[in-house]
Amino acid sequence: MEFNPGSMREEEFDRMFTGQNPNDLFTPSSSSFVQDHFYTHQQPPLNMTSSQHHANANINGAFVIDNATGFVPFINKEQRHIQTHTGSANPVRSILDYSDNRYPEFRDHINPYNSCYNSCCNHHPLNGFLDTLNDHRNLELDFNRLNISSPNHHPSRPYFVNNPVSRNIRCHDSCCSPRRDHDINGLSPRGGFSNVLDHHHMANSIDSHVLQLRSQPKRNKFPASLKDIRGKICVVAKDQEGCQFLQTKCEAGKPEDVEIIFSEIKDHIFELMTDASMNYLAQKLFKVCNERQMTHIVVSATSDDTSLTNICLNSHGTRAMQKLIEVVKTADHRSLIVSALSRITLTLTKNTNGHHVIQHCLKSFHVDEVQPILNVVADNCLDIATDKSGCCVLQLCVLHADEASKQRLMSEIIENALDLAEHPYGNYVVQHILGMQIPEVTAHIMKKLAGNFVNLAMNKYASNVVEKCLKDAPDDQSTPIIREVINSPNFLGLIQHPFGNYVAQSVLQTAKGSLKDMMINKVQKEYAYLHSHPHGKRVLALARNSKPRGLSSA
Repeated sequence: MEFNPGSMREEEFDRMFTGQNPNDLFTPSSSSFVQDHFYTHQQPPLNMTSSQHHANANINGAFVIDNATGFVPFINKEQRHIQTHTGSANPVRSILDYSDNRYPEFRDHINPYNSCYNSCCNHHPLNGFLDTLNDHRNLELDFNRLNISSPNHHPSRPYFVNNPVSRNIRCHDSCCSPRRDHDINGLSPRGGFSNVLDHHHMANSIDSHVLQLRSQPKRNKFPASLKDIRGKICVVAKDQEGCQFLQTKCEAGKPEDVEIIFSEIKDHIFELMTDASMNYLAQKLFKVCNERQMTHIVVSATSDDTSLTNICLNSHGTRAMQKLIEVVKTADHRSLIVSALSRITLTLTKNTNGHHVIQHCLKSFHVDEVQPILNVVADNCLDIATDKSGCCVLQLCVLHADEASKQRLMSEIIENALDLAEHPYGNYVVQHILGMQIPEVTAHIMKKLAGNFVNLAMNKYASNVVEKCLKDAPDDQSTPIIREVINSPNFLGLIQHPFGNYVAQSVLQTAKGSLKDMMINKVQKEYAYLHSHPHGKRVLALARNSKPRGLSSA
């Protein structure tokens, strides 16, 4: 028979409980236990004779020798009957059935708990639950006495654990803490299954606290009425939560609340618009101000050029100023703003934050109202066009300007087209004008750039302008560019150039008829210098693909 430790452990565990006589008190001692195996089992006294063995077996049951393990457990008739009809005995059930009768010495220690539950704690939320677990409490005491743990006994979570209200209700009467100074064989009165409950309570106390905090409404840091914080609104507005509180009052739109807020911040407009928190309040306030309040704000913001400049150049102030430009409704207010901005237009257009204010003004106001700004831009066209932020403003001015202002701006751009085409930022302005596809303007630009197309094609920035001319200009205007490229003495250098090769490819794509054939043939004649060149081979490949079928290669 093969030895199986697992099966032996299960059999030994059953014999441990089924080998007991339920009518006798179990008094374990070192002499009555054999420690050779995983679990202990009771054996008959060593001095008992063979006849006595058979006598006891005849009266109470029988000793059955297990050939596999060598154990000699005692099995009475009742236990044999249970094993015959139900298979193996249930060790947990055996203790639960006889716990009250087998352990009378524990009754004095258990009675205080029972009296507490039955007398003074009927209102306790654990009352009904612990009544149902009375057998389980006795079971835990048995296992603690034997210094073993039950593999089949795992206390479940009480039904009240997830209840954030009832789980924290505890009885503090003196009778609920019996015999704190007495121990049961080394176990405290809080031992046994009460330890399990305490562990559950401790493990879930933090969760209960979190649930209670989440269930409680968030306490407002500020009162519901603005009257309670009068005189402190500027200080409150600098706080993030305070600013949100005031924004909520502005969004409600009550005139009395708006007036209270306005009355305290009207003398702090600069700080209101430039502060990291208060600028959001400013944007909300501008939406709900009446005409009188808006007049005061506009006058305060535009009366001093230095303060207005600092507002527009500030990362927070530029947003507040754009919102102010967006919400003003009267012509007088718009006139005041445009007049003030026209005095600082050049400074703002060349700033990363400030140029957004000028752009927003051009988009929001009528063209006649922004004429002072357009005049300043036209007077400083070249300076603005060559600035990283200014070139964006100039392009927008050309789009939104009236006819007279547009002609003036375009005249300035055309006059400086050659210099602008080679500039890192100015080339975008020239491309923008060419993209408008106004034939007269395009023709004037071509004349300004004529004779310099090959040199411009080998410039990092101007090459984009030449390609724009080839793609957007009419055929009669693009032809001079193609002829200049084909007849250039530096044709090979253009094709091999890191930037010029893109212009040569655009010529191949744009040219038509005889000009295209001329361009293809000239490229293929330079095959020896292009087929292995990193840039030239791109032009050579495009020329081969562009050649009509049926024609032999040169």
